[in-house]
Amino acid sequence: MTWKININTDVGDGYGQWRLGVDEEILSLVPTVNIACGFHAGDPRIMHRVTARAVELGVDVGAHVSLPDLRGFGRRPMEIDPGDLRDDVLYQVGSLDAFVRAEGGAMRHVKPHGALYTMCGKRVDYAQALLEAVAKYDDELIVITGPGWPQRLAADYGLTVVGEGYIDLDYRPDGYPEAEETRRPRDPEDVALRALRIVKEHTAKALDGSAIEVVTPTLCLHGDRSVIRHVRERLAEEDVDVVGLSSALAAA
Repeated sequence: MTWKININTDVGDGYGQWRLGVDEEILSLVPTVNIACGFHAGDPRIMHRVTARAVELGVDVGAHVSLPDLRGFGRRPMEIDPGDLRDDVLYQVGSLDAFVRAEGGAMRHVKPHGALYTMCGKRVDYAQALLEAVAKYDDELIVITGPGWPQRLAADYGLTVVGEGYIDLDYRPDGYPEAEETRRPRDPEDVALRALRIVKEHTAKALDGSAIEVVTPTLCLHGDRSVIRHVRERLAEEDVDVVGLSSALAAA
């Protein structure tokens, strides 16, 4: 039996002279990328450079939208008016799409970043703000989120909303990833085994030892090149094809 799965990763995480990760190398290793849109990282030059290379390589491009929190890298929860959040998301999606269109590409998806990811899952008004912004801009865009409200409300907005599997972050019992102040090194084989368990068994283990059901077309990996390479090699050995997001959704 052959399985199909997508891998998505975050890129464009820099600002001015500061850089996080090696975007050019990662872009050749994954089929789907989430590009920072200026609110937690990313400036116009970085957004354009990363987008141009992604379009050139045929990689799925998505907007990695965030709370307005450059200093905290979008990881700090905040109280924000849902109307402001809607407009912030719409602004970020449109900003990235300008670069995608300028390079002859088409944007595929939207994914909230950091604290916003959890906030939208747990508060209905924030989920509504996120989905309203995406639907108003382009209801063909796929939304990648954690568990909770966005997936429950997807049909109300005519959107395709999918969850994802976390393979280089630990699961909390509530199904969300455990936030790390500083990214700690991961054993590539451990990450690969987590990926295979999600793909084949649709389960993951939480920090308290409980089992969590994970049925998803896409796995989230962060920017460790050696880990990404190893995961892809192990998936191939186990007859798992890594494909674009739309292909993974069609196979699900």
